[in-house]
Amino acid sequence: MNVRHILLVGTLLAAACDKSGREPLAALPLVLHSPGPTTLLRLPAHGGEAVAYRSTDLTPLGWSVARVPAIRRYIGADLDQGLVYALDSTRTLIAIDLRARRARVLRKGVRNAALGPEGTLFAVDTAGKVTEVRGRRPLTLTDALPASATALVGTAAGRLLVLPTPRRADLTVFEPEGPSETIAIPKGFATATLAGDLVAVAVDSAVVLADPSGARKPELIDVSGHARSVMFSPSGHRLYVGRDDDDIMAFDRYSARERDGIDVPGGAVDLRGDLYGLWMLVRSRKGDTLSVVDLTARSVVARTVTEWDDDLPLIAPPFLLLVRKGRDVVGLDLERDGLRTRGQVAKAADDIWVPLAWAPASAEEVVVAAATDTMGTPVDSAAPGSGQRFFLQVSSSRNPAWARELAEKIAAAGISASVVDPANADDVYRVVVGPFGTREQADSASRSLGMPSFVISGPGTPAP
Repeated sequence: MNVRHILLVGTLLAAACDKSGREPLAALPLVLHSPGPTTLLRLPAHGGEAVAYRSTDLTPLGWSVARVPAIRRYIGADLDQGLVYALDSTRTLIAIDLRARRARVLRKGVRNAALGPEGTLFAVDTAGKVTEVRGRRPLTLTDALPASATALVGTAAGRLLVLPTPRRADLTVFEPEGPSETIAIPKGFATATLAGDLVAVAVDSAVVLADPSGARKPELIDVSGHARSVMFSPSGHRLYVGRDDDDIMAFDRYSARERDGIDVPGGAVDLRGDLYGLWMLVRSRKGDTLSVVDLTARSVVARTVTEWDDDLPLIAPPFLLLVRKGRDVVGLDLERDGLRTRGQVAKAADDIWVPLAWAPASAEEVVVAAATDTMGTPVDSAAPGSGQRFFLQVSSSRNPAWARELAEKIAAAGISASVVDPANADDVYRVVVGPFGTREQADSASRSLGMPSFVISGPGTPAP
């Protein structure tokens, strides 16, 4: 399942409990661990090859795209279509086809672009005209963007948002049909949920929450200690606020109620999450000190000194911290103490690095759960005589209490869920839904589950 589908968990929170009184899936914990395939894609800043690397040790995967122009900015990835979008140094919007392994020109004279979570691509030309590309049919919107409108976000509703920045106030909303609308909010560091259904702005003594749909007026959350940065969890449930004070505040985005904070020495002027909401990177207000926060344990697990750029540092799930060191890019191990080097790519610091929830066909691995009798689901619920059951893995964790709590909450929503214990000391606790008699049934359930998941099988022959 595409990582964009994480946003569906947040959308479900607006729905009330069903008549049975069961807890909705949206009430599940906010950190959803996904051990699905993750690949690091290196985009050439000076032109050349785009290369894929393994996210555990920076080993090349034998996948590359030749003749890629000099990339200036990464825009986003539509993994359903197998496309990665980027702007090159000549203001040309290009698409890198992950399946065909080639780069093609989409549009020239583009100064900025944004990709919505459902695959809608917006391109802003040098005159400020916005072109919405849907189903490969371009549609030019009527209103033009000023040059100061730089922070663009595509939404699940098909809107284009222009966020405020420290130099520009107001939230501008382009609807799929009709003119743009402006919501008056202060300037400051802003962010949006993955679905684009809520915008948060840090304005020193407060955080402003704005609904792009205009359904409700902007709300204010008072914050002490000078708010400097904001970040939503991937599900959109939780809002983190970095401050000058030595802890990060956390709020429930629906109730605005403050949750337990996270102690981070040195304050936080920038926050950055990973693909699945497992980690948070924190840039200190002084120097280039980087703190790595384990969001499951809600604590700092590592600190180092590194530059903070648009792409790096980043977390490549499950345990690799990617940083620049001189002219090289280095992968550091977060699984054990000491930030031991796990891999290094020489002369790669100029290039742009992107984590993708995708693996080249040659590198895909089938993950098979070691299903046991403790899963609490009878074998005869699978296809008769098949000797094989299919499950949806929705989480993995080294914390057994967290895994069992998640399984209980899913079960409370009326869905069969269990925990698979580790097969060995290096394995994890897996939360699974099922079983299903066929892979097709599991795939169908995955599409409607509203949580990131992928199909595994056990016991018996691995899933094809």
